[in-house]
This record gives sequence, C-alpha cells and structure tokens, in this order.
Amino acid sequence: MSKTKKIQLKDIAEEANVSTALVSYVLNGRHLNRIKKETADRIKEVAKRLNYRPNHFAKGLKTQKSNTIGLILADLDNPFSTQITRIIESELLSYKYNVLIGSTYEKEDKFKELIEVFINRQVDGLIILPTENSKIEIERLHSTNFPYVLMDRYFPNTSFNYIVNDNYFSTYSATKQLIKNNRKKIGFITLQSNLFHIIERKRGFIKACKEAEITTENMVKEIRLAHFDEDVAKEIDALRQEYTDLDAILFSTDRLTMYGLKYMIQHQLNITNNIEIMAVDEAKFYDIYSSPISYYKQPLEEMGQKAVQFLISKINENNSDIIQETVTGELVIK
Repeated sequence: MSKTKKIQLKDIAEEANVSTALVSYVLNGRHLNRIKKETADRIKEVAKRLNYRPNHFAKGLKTQKSNTIGLILADLDNPFSTQITRIIESELLSYKYNVLIGSTYEKEDKFKELIEVFINRQVDGLIILPTENSKIEIERLHSTNFPYVLMDRYFPNTSFNYIVNDNYFSTYSATKQLIKNNRKKIGFITLQSNLFHIIERKRGFIKACKEAEITTENMVKEIRLAHFDEDVAKEIDALRQEYTDLDAILFSTDRLTMYGLKYMIQHQLNITNNIEIMAVDEAKFYDIYSSPISYYKQPLEEMGQKAVQFLISKINENNSDIIQETVTGELVIK
C-alpha cells in the first residue's frame, strides 16, 4: 500500500477482513462489549501497521457523535427523491441533525461505495433506499448494529429495519378505481426489476384484475432501467396497436408517468379523452398535462418522520430494537 495514500476505514476493513462499520466501532470505542476481543485487537493492529490517522476533531467530541445522518437515495433525478429528501431534512432539523446526501443511480457498486464513504465521514446513522442486489451489503451493516433504516424498498423475510409504503395496496386500489370507472382493458407499465416493491406493485395490479375477471395477458409492459425514453414510447405504442379498445394505462412509478406524459405531449397524443391515465406516486408535473391524472399518494411524510424518529432513538439509546412497518397511502381522484 502506498505510503502517501491517506488510510481510510475501508482500507483497514479490507486488510482485517471485516466490515467498515466494525472498524469504526473499534477505533471509536463504541460497542466494544459486543465485539470479540481478538477481532478488536486485529483491527487495532492493522490500523497501527497502516499508520492510520483518525479524525481527531470527531474523536475529541465528548458525545462521539457527528450529529449527521447519511441519506442514500436510489436516483437524484427521480422526483420521488426530491420529495423524500425535503421531508427527511425537515424532520432531522427538529433534532438539530444535518444530512449528507448521496445517490447510487441504481448501481450496486456505487451503493457499497456510499456506505463506506458515509461511515468514513462518521455519520451517526443511515437512511437507505437500497438498489437491486444490495442485500449482502445491508446484511453486513445490520450485523454490526450500526443505526440504519430502509425506506421505500426492503427485502422480505429478513430482520432488516424498514419503513415502507404498502406497495401491493397502491396498485391494487388504483386498479380497483379504474375498474369502478368502467375500464376493462387496462395496460400496466412497470419496471423490469427484482426489487420487492416493484414485484408487489405488479402483484396488486394482477390481483385486482383477476378479481374482476379482467385479462392481464400481454397487458403488463416492463421497462428497462437504462432505457426509459425508448421503452416507454415503444410500450405505449404497443398497447395502442395491440388493443384498439384500450381504455386505461396505469404507471407503477412517477418517473414512468413522467416519460409517458412526455411522449404523449411530444406526439400530440391527447389519449386521455379515451384512455384514462393513473399513476403511483404524487408529482407536480401531472398538472401540465391537458387532462387530469389521478394517482396513489404514498404516505411520505409519515414514512420520513418515522424513519428519523426510529434512527435518532437508536443512536441515543444504543439499543438493539428492530422496526418493520408498512404504512398505507391514499388515492387522489382528479
């Protein structure tokens, strides 16, 4: 290792074959009663050998707290990220906490990097909107009892901390409303993803249609994450060409809705005269479209407030509590 390189916690973690969070705990004297002595000694030996120089300002604080939370977003370009950031910042302000913000842009390697960066910055806790295939990294974080909570997205059948929207109910209720509006040929545009919240939204749509004996065969169109513009346009055209009696389109995210409306405006397709548009997630840009758009409003305020409250409590009380809560939003009918 280069002598001129500034040694960071992740360098020690790699050398000692442990997590970055565990290195942070040992070198900051936190939770030592929960860490094996031989593991702590190995981390200290590696830190000494690599000539690690800690942040003396942070270590000098009597509370050993930075009063800072790391917020890991999935995509800063997504309108959802803007809303949730505002809510979390506002809630943290009431506790006199600051927030550091990073975006993974849905990339697994960036997700891992951000966790290391924030822990090196000695944040007191993390609020995380995880990417696909990030379960192993969260398992490592969870095993250290580092304060964190997942939002919006989570992994079922785990002991991870999370506060999420009822994603099944979001599309189930939206589809039921379309059926109530006498829509019988409903297209569903969603993401091609193994993220559980996306899977649940698809399940909600299919369940509501099945109950009403409405076919979903070839009505579900999945969009690749890196090809929003191309795929949304292609799938809207496919639905219109395949089904001349198409009378509704449900978009499973606000970003998909945005690309859908963009395409319709560019091609002067005022199709909502005959085809009702409904969306999951609230967004201000819906108002620019020529026809009103109903949507499922996620309970973001409640989710953000509960996430912050849980995290601050875990930081202050140094407990091993786990939170797993699903909250329900509401339909906004235009």
